[in-house]
Amino acid sequence: MKRFVLSAILTSLSASFALADAVLLKSGERYIGDVTEDGDSYRVKNATFPDGILVKRADVKAVYPKPEVMLADLTRVVDAAAAKYETAKKAADPNALAKEAVDMLFDPELAADEAAEIYPAQRAEFTALVRRMHELRKLCRDVQSLTPAAGSESGKAAPKANDPVKPVPGESTPPAKRAPVGEASTALDTVKSGPPSALVAALATFADGKDERACPVIIERLKTETDAQARAALKDALGKYAGYVIIRTIENTLKQKGLTEEFRRDVADILAPRREEKAVSILTDLAFAADMRETRDHARAALAETGNASLKPVNRYIHHPDARTRVDAVEFVARIGTPEAYGVLAQCLILGTSQELMKASSIDVPLRDLATEKLIAGAPASCPALVTALSDGRLRKWASFCLQKISGEGYAESDLKSWTAWWRKRQQELNGK
Repeated sequence: MKRFVLSAILTSLSASFALADAVLLKSGERYIGDVTEDGDSYRVKNATFPDGILVKRADVKAVYPKPEVMLADLTRVVDAAAAKYETAKKAADPNALAKEAVDMLFDPELAADEAAEIYPAQRAEFTALVRRMHELRKLCRDVQSLTPAAGSESGKAAPKANDPVKPVPGESTPPAKRAPVGEASTALDTVKSGPPSALVAALATFADGKDERACPVIIERLKTETDAQARAALKDALGKYAGYVIIRTIENTLKQKGLTEEFRRDVADILAPRREEKAVSILTDLAFAADMRETRDHARAALAETGNASLKPVNRYIHHPDARTRVDAVEFVARIGTPEAYGVLAQCLILGTSQELMKASSIDVPLRDLATEKLIAGAPASCPALVTALSDGRLRKWASFCLQKISGEGYAESDLKSWTAWWRKRQQELNGK
C-alpha cells in the first residue's frame, strides 16, 4: 500500500512552503506555526518562538500543510475512492475494485485523525471526513459480499440501497447487511457464546482474516473469556486481520467502560507485532496511561520491540502534565538507545528555569537533568544528537556540557567546528580506522 501522508503533503507543498503550518521531525518532535524555507532549514514561527526556530531539513520527516490544504488533499483521495466504489458496484466481479477502494482509505484516515489533533479549530471538519470514510468502507464491504443474482441479465449484481456516501435529502437508508450463511454463521454463533472447547474449530473458519464481520465478535469474546487456551486462540485469530480492521476495532473497543486489565494486556499482545502508526500510538497509550502499573509495564515491553517507531507517540508523554509520566517516558526512550532516540532526549536540553521550560516545552529542570544524565551515559550513540543540538541556541549550553563530560575536551559551546572535528575523529576510532 502506498504511504499517502508524506507523498501527498510534500506534493502539495512543492510549489510554496508558505502554505506549510507544521513540521514533524524524525525524532517525533513536532513544531506548529508558520513554516518557511531558510537555507538548508525550515523556520517555524509561533507564540513560543516569535522570531522562529530553525529546523534542519535533514531532521524533518514531514511538513504539514495548512488545514484547508490538507482538507482538500484528503477530500480528493476520498472522492477517488468513492468513484472506484461506484465502478465496483457496476462490475460483474466487484471484489477487487472494492478492496482497492478500502485500501485507499486507510492512510487518509490516519492523516485525518492526526490533522484533527494538530488543528483543533478544524477538528469537526476532519472528523466529518473520517465519518465519511467509515461509511464508504462499510459500503465497499457490502458490495464485496454481493454475488450476481441468479438469472439476472449479463450477470449483474443485485441493486443496492441508497448510498450514504451520497445521501438523498430526507432519507437515511443504511447499507444492506451481509447475511451470514452456512458454516460462517454457525462459527460466529460459536465464537459469540459457544464453550471454550469449541472455539478453536470455530475460529478456523476465519483463519484467513478476510471476514471482517467476525473481528468485533472475536474482540467481544476476548473481553470476557477466562479460559487461557481460548484467549490464546482468540488473540491468534485477531492477529490475522489487516491493519485497518483490527486497529479500528481495538480503538473503538478501548473507548468502552468496564474493560479488565487482563483484556488491555491482551490488546498490547495483539498490537505488539504491528508497525502501523496508529497501532503503535494505541500501544503507547496503554504503556503510559493505563491505570495499573502491571498493564503499563506489560505494554512497555511490547512497545520497546517497535524501536524507533515508538519515538513519536512516546514524545507526547515526555511533555505530559504528570511529572512521574514524564520521567517514565524519558527512561523508556533512553532504553531504546538509538541515535534517533537520543535526538528526542536532546530536545529536553532547553535553557531556562522550570517555569520557563514548562511554558516552552512542558518539561521542568529535573527532567532536563535526567535527560542530561541519559545522554551522557548513552555515548557514543548519543553524540550525533548532541553535536546537532549545538546548532540550536536553546540547547547549545547543555549539549556542550554533555559533550565535555563525554570527551574530556573543553571546547566552547559555540565552537561547533571543533566539536564536529572531535566527533569525526572519535567515529574513526570507533570504526577502527
